[in-house]
Amino acid sequence: MSRMSMLLDDLRHRVAHRRILLGLEAGAEGIRLDRSVHVRSPDRLVLGAGVFIDAGAVLHCGGMEWSPSEGGISIGPHSYIGPNTTLFGAAGIDIGKSVLISPGVVITSHQHTYSDRDVPIRLQPLRFGPVVVEQDVWVGANATILPGTRIGQGSIVGAGAVVTRDVPPGKLVIGIPARVVHER
Repeated sequence: MSRMSMLLDDLRHRVAHRRILLGLEAGAEGIRLDRSVHVRSPDRLVLGAGVFIDAGAVLHCGGMEWSPSEGGISIGPHSYIGPNTTLFGAAGIDIGKSVLISPGVVITSHQHTYSDRDVPIRLQPLRFGPVVVEQDVWVGANATILPGTRIGQGSIVGAGAVVTRDVPPGKLVIGIPARVVHER
């Protein structure tokens, strides 16, 4: 492939991606998506009014041959997704109303298993579990939320925490693995 062909392909890809973002922004009032946001399977993404998704965010909404059919990502009204956040919604991610997701957060609804030492990890089965982040939650910078977890309404996940189990409503969790340290 010539350099000119590669440049034209890149330009076509960028134009198509921009059209996808513009279509998503038109879906509800006040949606703002930075031009650098990357969305896979945009037909499986639902955005509420006033959602803002910042620079470098990646939203992988599932829909691949290896993922369950119930996957996708839903982000409630007036929620914010910070820069360089990654959402892997193969089994579903539901983010409630007025949620703040800080920079660098990873939320994943699937992960690799590794129980058979004779098989490379990439060839072992995936584990799927939907993630729910209820309304009025704040997730601190660089936190990770793992499959099958629920973050209760009004909770705070501290910066760098790794959430491996459900967080009750109105709690502050910190650490690896995340543990409740006090009421909000």
